Amino acid sequence: MSQDLREDYENYLKYEQNFSALTVSAYTEDLKSYLESSSLFLGEELQPSEQDLDLVRRWLNGMMTKGDKASSVARRLASVKGFYKYLLKMGRISRNPIANLRPPRGEKPLPVYVPTNYINEILDEELEPYDWVALRNKLIVAVLYECGLRRSELAGLKDDDVDIEGRKLKVLGKGNKERIVPFGAGLAEELSKWRQTRDELFGESETFFLSLRGKPMTGEGVYAIVHKYLKAVPGLVRRGAHALRHSFATDMLNNGADLIAIKELMGHSNVSTTVTYTHTSFKQLQKVYNAHPRAKKK
Repeated sequence: MSQDLREDYENYLKYEQNFSALTVSAYTEDLKSYLESSSLFLGEELQPSEQDLDLVRRWLNGMMTKGDKASSVARRLASVKGFYKYLLKMGRISRNPIANLRPPRGEKPLPVYVPTNYINEILDEELEPYDWVALRNKLIVAVLYECGLRRSELAGLKDDDVDIEGRKLKVLGKGNKERIVPFGAGLAEELSKWRQTRDELFGESETFFLSLRGKPMTGEGVYAIVHKYLKAVPGLVRRGAHALRHSFATDMLNNGADLIAIKELMGHSNVSTTVTYTHTSFKQLQKVYNAHPRAKKK
């Protein structure tokens, strides 16, 4: 590739994209890595064209084989994608060969776990009489943690889905798959209290949880409520409803529940998704093992 083209691209990043000097340097270094690797493979200097998809794939695979982090590889791909996008814009190629190329997937982060003592602190808090908003908010936290629901599943609960006498929820999950989730006597009492309070305030409702204006709850509304409660928990990377769902699974596993049963309760289509929680609970097992007399022997 000609030096003029490299300089043109660098000027484009600086003056048209208004990138910082640091960003321009990162983009050009990533592009240099790709060009040198591909030229070495071809045995001649690479002249970028519409046929370069396999070359880019080979470059990505080489980095992954070396053990480079997926996040670093994804960033480098973004740099090279920007270059081919530029070539297309300038009319130097007729189509972008890597427009739909996705970066390699890295390891998923372990689930966020909310320690049980913090959850108990929230759920055991005494409420002011007639504070229906606090009653609803605390109940939302309880259902997410005790039943392992997603926020959209909770927001979508119909009144008929909540069988207080039978102590079970009918949940409509991903892919419109229905599942039945049982719950305990304590939660049944709180659900009954909310239903009665809700009907007194707004009349009978088709939707189980309602907003301050008596409208059906949204997933965003559920997130805001949970986030407010979890702000007090130190060290959490994420503070949304999913943190409570993760905690449901981890605590069930730590207390002896069967992995397949947890899969069914959570509505996972594949047990490999549920297996993620074994990594989190292994930390608990390590703590227990430290009690062994030879655990600390070097």
